[in-house]
Amino acid sequence: MISQAVAFNMFLTLFAILLIALGLMKRSLEGQSGQDLAIRLAAMLPPGSWQLVSGTLLRPEVSSWYLTLIGWVGVLTEGSQTMKLILKGIGVIYGDNDGHSFFWRQLRSLLLFFVTCVVLLGIIALTVLGGPLRQWIAPQPEESPLVRVLWAILALVLAMILKTFVLALIYRFARPMATTWGSVLPGAVAVAILWWGFDVLFEIYVRKTQYGPVYGGLAAVIGLLVWMEFSATLIFIGAAWNAEDTETATSAVM
Repeated sequence: MISQAVAFNMFLTLFAILLIALGLMKRSLEGQSGQDLAIRLAAMLPPGSWQLVSGTLLRPEVSSWYLTLIGWVGVLTEGSQTMKLILKGIGVIYGDNDGHSFFWRQLRSLLLFFVTCVVLLGIIALTVLGGPLRQWIAPQPEESPLVRVLWAILALVLAMILKTFVLALIYRFARPMATTWGSVLPGAVAVAILWWGFDVLFEIYVRKTQYGPVYGGLAAVIGLLVWMEFSATLIFIGAAWNAEDTETATSAVM
């Protein structure tokens, strides 16, 4: 149940981030180079997507400041709620009683959410924007296949390290007085590997399965919710892994 609640709040947080992005894009489109930018966006987006986006971006009655403000409010509220639910789920796994005040729970969830977002942006830059980032760092007219393979491997390793770090940070921050970095790393490493495998399998499934004619425009929404729920479940699997290791170590000592 907590995994489903986390997935739903992750979904709402994503739409709040989308509002911020749309607000920033609208401000750019309203500038002097807005027409050229609109032409480039129309060429980059999938067929039919530009009509959907331009319905929000190019309407004069829609204020870019309004979109950005609503987006930030949604990010702060839903993002902190998502992280608070994750911390609560980890507490349930360990059987902890949260005796902190309401203000402290909100504050630590918000701080952890911001740190997590920074690390996730680094992961996105390495995985999704790896090619453009490589060209920006070291532009080369002709690049050998070996260099591309080595860069892909390096980007994957760095992304796995960052993902392991953010998972370990969540597990460590959930129980700061009862855990150490060494006790949370096994679950973080295991989940980072499982998460990578799940992403690969889910990408293959999305590409091979033709569910668009059945669900239409809802297909992407359904797929996104499924991915988010599995991701939340994997986070709790890592916490359960660490809890089991801790219980085994305690039993061995006793």
